[in-house]
Amino acid sequence: MADRPRGREPILLEGGGFRAWCVRCRRPGSTCLCADIPRLSVRTRFVFLMHPKEAKKTKNGSGRITHLALPGSELHVGVDFRGHRRVEELLADPGNDCRLLYPASASAPPAPAGPPRSCDLVLFVLDGTWPCAKKMMRLSTNLHALPRLPLDVREPSAFVIKHQPDRFCLATIEAVDLALRTLAAAGREAWDEAASERLLRPFHRMIAIESAHAAAPGPKTYRASGPFKRPEERGRSRSGSGRRITWSG
Repeated sequence: MADRPRGREPILLEGGGFRAWCVRCRRPGSTCLCADIPRLSVRTRFVFLMHPKEAKKTKNGSGRITHLALPGSELHVGVDFRGHRRVEELLADPGNDCRLLYPASASAPPAPAGPPRSCDLVLFVLDGTWPCAKKMMRLSTNLHALPRLPLDVREPSAFVIKHQPDRFCLATIEAVDLALRTLAAAGREAWDEAASERLLRPFHRMIAIESAHAAAPGPKTYRASGPFKRPEERGRSRSGSGRRITWSG
């Protein structure tokens, strides 16, 4: 054990044996993404509210990667954030401009023109599968009154290794990148193409790794149905119920 890479721990595999596992990015040591995860400084304080099922996931979650790339961000695990000490503290702070990164709905409050620049922008991000995120949103009534940051999604998600309710549904890291682009256009962030490329680099590498495994020939491949389909080739997932999910508000 003495020679295993720093920041990794062994896990016991079914049938015996051990495998190196990175405790930071939660991936096997052989496909660790830490070398690709940047440290990016942003003005916005991102607060990731992660569903417990997402927190237990390994390999393919983009929320944890995003949190690691933004040193000033926070990550809290739960389903119902009513009464959550830190969340309530952020919401009650008059110096914060709290908003929510979540698809718009008819009942969602419109985004205001913007508070004084002296306020700190705090952006809450729900991280989980779409069914899990909907449950989190339904239960966390203290988030309902928050104005939602509108996103103009023009390109389908690159997250081909997961089946989304709609091809315009974004992975957490993609939504954060688009939010930063939107805020930069409004003069509230210093975000450019170079920063965007750095943020998304580990995400694209993760997709490339999983796609290569899926396309690998032979009986050992974990995906018997073959390579992942492009978003436009897929049907809607059952959880989508045929409803278009939009980020525009």
